[in-house]
Amino acid sequence: MGAIRVGIIGANPDRGWGSSVHIPALASLPGFELAAVCTTRMESARRSAEQFGARLAFEDPAQLAAHPDVDLVVIAVKAPDHHRLAMIALQAGKHVYCEWPLAATVAQAKEMAVLAAHRGVRAMVGLQSRGAPALVYLRDLIEQGYLGRIISVRMNCALPGGGARRSQEGLYVIHQASGASTLAIQGGHAIDALQFCVGPLARLSAVVANQFPEIEVIETGERLAKDAPDQILVSGRTETGAVVSIAINGGVVAGHGIAIDVFGERGALSVRADRGLNFQMSELQLLGAQLPERVLAPLTIPDHYDPAVILPGQTGRAPYPGVDIPRATLVNVSNLYRELEQAIRQDRNPSPNFHDGLQLHRLLDMIEAASETGAARQIQ
Repeated sequence: MGAIRVGIIGANPDRGWGSSVHIPALASLPGFELAAVCTTRMESARRSAEQFGARLAFEDPAQLAAHPDVDLVVIAVKAPDHHRLAMIALQAGKHVYCEWPLAATVAQAKEMAVLAAHRGVRAMVGLQSRGAPALVYLRDLIEQGYLGRIISVRMNCALPGGGARRSQEGLYVIHQASGASTLAIQGGHAIDALQFCVGPLARLSAVVANQFPEIEVIETGERLAKDAPDQILVSGRTETGAVVSIAINGGVVAGHGIAIDVFGERGALSVRADRGLNFQMSELQLLGAQLPERVLAPLTIPDHYDPAVILPGQTGRAPYPGVDIPRATLVNVSNLYRELEQAIRQDRNPSPNFHDGLQLHRLLDMIEAASETGAARQIQ
């Protein structure tokens, strides 16, 4: 098998996650070839193909998915369209990389996971934290016994998003039905990062709240109702008995940052970004301490945890609407693509796959249900 031929749905030539992150990440990996791009208009699709060196341009996702020169379909559009586009690609028998959230509902996510298994294709969900060198090394240190028995785990995410104001482009996230709320996007990425490091939750209680039921549209000043939650508190235990506390707070005006702290009998580990917004895009710092030392100190992450290649002349940063993309984002996405390439060539399921995405959707629903009923939930 030669290079895996990729078609990206959502490869806008001017901005967006597909062109700013996926295309640079793929360009650094010799096992992939950008074969096709798709946007909502043929004019922009042709411009994107010319700009990024793709041979094929489409405005119809079904035509891209059906083309014989496309092996892997990448879905890099807004969350409400993930299910529809993934089903088109899966029905065409193509491998799929779909960004998180996998779908808007558990039922949609299950349909996608079932079809991927039925078609025998490799389907990855873009939970990019699993490619972060700091988190992979933290997980490995835990498995090697750095902490001894884990006693407790604490995660805090203080985020500016989800608050009292929103741009017109991002208004879809204020509606719970879109599947793109603070719980779904930031919560899903963060909780997956935690479970990746310390193992799955086995039991939980939760409080989920909407503290900003009305928001202001930045460009127009219009006031709109918001029903999507922006505050998430979870307490529980892992399968090994460690006590877990999770706080994800949207609409924070100062003191932004993210952290996972893991406390064991013989030491402690902490991964954090003091002004970071999420674990999958931020430059993470890893700290650790073991007895008899009682002060956390920075840990050096071995080079082999960061194998991503940035092309000559690139600074590691790429344009994205309103922000710069940190090198960490390209590293994390590149590492997921490496895993997907190996899975395709070895004919095995990648990690994280659509089943992992389905399980995370179920967990988020369980968090909401626990909040609504006030009852603790045992995770099956």
